[in-house]
Amino acid sequence: MSDKENKIRVLSEEITNKIAAGEVVERPASVVKELVENSIDAVAKRITIRLSASGLRLIEVIDDGIGMSEQDAILAIERHATSKITSAKDLEAIHTFGFRGEALSSISAVSQFVLTTKRFQDNTGTQIVVNGGILKSVSSVGSPQGTKISVNRLFFNTPVRLKFLKGLTTELSHCIDIVQKYALAHENIGFKLLHNDKLLFDIPPDMNLYNRISLIWGKSTVSEMLQIKPVTHNLLSTESEMLPISIYGYIGLPSLTRSHRSHQLFFVNKRPIYSRTLQYSLEEAYRNLVMVGRYPVAILFLELPPQWVDVNIHPTKREIKFRDERIISKHIVTTLRNQLSLIPQQKHHTFPKINIQTVEKQSTTPAVSSFTDTDTSPTFIDNSDIEIPSKNTNDFIENKSTEPQQKTIPEETNLFSNTDIDKTHVSSDEKQLQEEQPSLLPHPIFSEFVPGEEIPIQVFDSYLVLPEKDRILIIDQHALHERLNFEQLKKELQEKDFVFQRLVIPLLIEVPSNYSKILEDKREIFQKIGIDIEPFGENTFQITSICELYDEGKIKDIIFELLEEMVQGDLFEKENYFESLLSIATKACKKSVKAGDKLEPLERLYLIKGFKSLTPPYTCPHGRPILIELTLQQMEKSFRRRL
Repeated sequence: MSDKENKIRVLSEEITNKIAAGEVVERPASVVKELVENSIDAVAKRITIRLSASGLRLIEVIDDGIGMSEQDAILAIERHATSKITSAKDLEAIHTFGFRGEALSSISAVSQFVLTTKRFQDNTGTQIVVNGGILKSVSSVGSPQGTKISVNRLFFNTPVRLKFLKGLTTELSHCIDIVQKYALAHENIGFKLLHNDKLLFDIPPDMNLYNRISLIWGKSTVSEMLQIKPVTHNLLSTESEMLPISIYGYIGLPSLTRSHRSHQLFFVNKRPIYSRTLQYSLEEAYRNLVMVGRYPVAILFLELPPQWVDVNIHPTKREIKFRDERIISKHIVTTLRNQLSLIPQQKHHTFPKINIQTVEKQSTTPAVSSFTDTDTSPTFIDNSDIEIPSKNTNDFIENKSTEPQQKTIPEETNLFSNTDIDKTHVSSDEKQLQEEQPSLLPHPIFSEFVPGEEIPIQVFDSYLVLPEKDRILIIDQHALHERLNFEQLKKELQEKDFVFQRLVIPLLIEVPSNYSKILEDKREIFQKIGIDIEPFGENTFQITSICELYDEGKIKDIIFELLEEMVQGDLFEKENYFESLLSIATKACKKSVKAGDKLEPLERLYLIKGFKSLTPPYTCPHGRPILIELTLQQMEKSFRRRL
């Protein structure tokens, strides 16, 4: 067989380095993360991060840590060279942030890289220059104790990677977010961040967590948060081992919510992580306390033995795996609910106290969660009744039931499935009804509908009903009015035919520093949707004028929601991004009829006539259907008049 017929080949070192870099270095924020983690592992007391062009032109991280010898510095840029593990057993108990020994190698493969370092006992420092993964020079230089790493022209030799990055404002926001998370986790370290030589924030060493949250998220946010003081509990795991665990941090009052989970931060052994288990646990603790579609605010720290956590399951160590997720989740829910029960004089809810069982024997019988619907106040269940989602569960938080129900949950059953009854004792008639159920349900109408002059019937103070010859039409009054307001707002803003209402007293809004740059850069966009904003201090802005259609009391929440949407980075790539912004801004309209509002006959007729100005599909600005139909055929099937 000739060489030309051989298809498998060993890749060159240059290509493998770039592939490895792609796993670790996704964007400038990835470089910032890896370098800051190395500085923390080097026992630094102060870390300075300098960025230029959102990190694409320059990322420089300077620390006053222990530094490296010349030999160690040379080895540090090699793949899989590390001082943090010596054997495979060390992977079972990781105490440091970096341990794979691939970050510096990956970063230097896709940048013009300069490392300068010096130990306390050395007379001179060491400087190493690497260009696109090729070692250019090693020299002795004068240097203070610690390490300085300069990453210039990131992705200069992999231009295709640049095409996948977002705008400079979004990339800067990600960099700020990374530094803020490590600043929150390490109260003994000072963090200083500069962008284009402009100081973004300077957090001194030994500033406590409360003041760090205040500096990053604003005083108005932290003033609505409760402190969870660190207390260690010994839990008995399903493996019959004792698990010492400590939970501490700050959680928001039920009144402090966001439209995204961007203000839910979790740290395990001071490592910022993403965890569906912890997300579920937090939101389960707030169940029945926050509105549907709103998310609680929290900064939570978990401290537990490293052998109980696997941090080696994700290339960037962003996700982790717990040895016993169920017991950890149960303990978090119990701890947070107990803390929420201490809130005095809640208007609408009472919070029964839960006793924390620090040593608990796991039963082999199915877990049973009992709820009653005789009381509208939240019923806190014992932590033995709390089930966490299985490992393969997707979107579990969105699927959980918002109504208390009587449930019996076998141990193997996923709590967040849509199965709420035991299907093993269903009669044949009931089975037939269940099989027919989808065809009997009313379904949305997306085709053209021209209403008549009849005044609709209002039911449940939420829905308008229009009987027709062979069907009944049911309209969601809130969704319809929201769509009408959206269309009116879009028309006026696009034609610039709206009136700015000058506020007598400007509204002040304090935003996190990673939002501040976005808000400053996108002020014209906000003006186009009828919100006039001006800078008013470091991270504070004042709202001076709003479109007359907006409700002044809703504007702050809408600005936060718009910023959270913008920081995701995908918004401005949409062709209809203006409509996406308006769909959010519509929530601030002052005139939208709500579910539960009793309407007079003429008000109902006005809403129905509004249909004439709409075109299909008939959905509200957020995608929910406005109109559904129940046909005569469906009703006859329900009453067994037809097969």
